[in-house]
Amino acid sequence: QVYFVRHGQTVWNVEKRMQGWQNSPLTSQGVLEADLLGKAMAQMVQDSDIDDIDRIDTSPSKRAIQTAEHLNHFLNTKLETVPEFQELNMGDWEGQYFAAIEAKDPKEWHDFWFDQSHYQPHNGGETFDELSKRVRTGFDRVAEEVKDGTIVIVSHRIAIRFLISSLVEENVLEIPDPKSTSLSHIRRDERGVYAVDFLNRIVY
Repeated sequence: QVYFVRHGQTVWNVEKRMQGWQNSPLTSQGVLEADLLGKAMAQMVQDSDIDDIDRIDTSPSKRAIQTAEHLNHFLNTKLETVPEFQELNMGDWEGQYFAAIEAKDPKEWHDFWFDQSHYQPHNGGETFDELSKRVRTGFDRVAEEVKDGTIVIVSHRIAIRFLISSLVEENVLEIPDPKSTSLSHIRRDERGVYAVDFLNRIVY
């Protein structure tokens, strides 16, 4: 079983700036969100609403690690960093304001948000296909290590969507944008087939 968590709200989220491989710290609201989610998940484990968490696997971005550490304050389990769970590399868009990017690269900006199959980055960043293959490679390694256990993956808006899309074989456009510290649950059956239990849920 896999629980996906998007990191808490960050300074650049509020300022509407692209992050990608760069980072900005969690806001006070983001810290609160992470604590509330960790406390809620610990209560869900105690109430047997979810299975015991075997480990938390986090993106190496500081905002994801910070979120994972706040969760683990309540879940008290193994915490691992998985490089492949990093967000999409957005090249020279990173750190720029949304409005500035849209004004400079309107076609590329439109495709990034609304027509991912035609998105071709000229900013030095990754394609969505490269991201999808990267996160799936990391996931398959983690799944082999954990076998039939239960894991929490702390990652990012785009990385989560493309990984869930890969696992359940749905068009990424059908996967909702995860809100900050939202929880999504995917389970694998005895045939090795993944299915969605719920997506993008705020549980606290």
